[in-house]
Amino acid sequence: MSLRDIIGDSMLSLKKFDEWISKSRKGDKIMYYRGFIMAPEVQKLSPTNDKTRVWKLRNYVRNAYYKSLVTLVQKKHDDMDYEYWAQRL
Repeated sequence: MSLRDIIGDSMLSLKKFDEWISKSRKGDKIMYYRGFIMAPEVQKLSPTNDKTRVWKLRNYVRNAYYKSLVTLVQKKHDDMDYEYWAQRL
């Protein structure tokens, strides 16, 4: 099942990520984005020109990484098509 099937979008909201952080346990994983987070306008899956929204999520999740709350993992499907996962530490 894809992220789009679960939440109707290719990216998780900041609110949903916060909810997950507060309820998750060590080892729990969540996919927070599907596409190409560095250039969302050229990704194969649901291209978007809303870089601000995508980069806000990217920076938010990265800050959780810097706080040692999560580790980050990417899974490549194709060129410019990745799954971005956070795993709770």
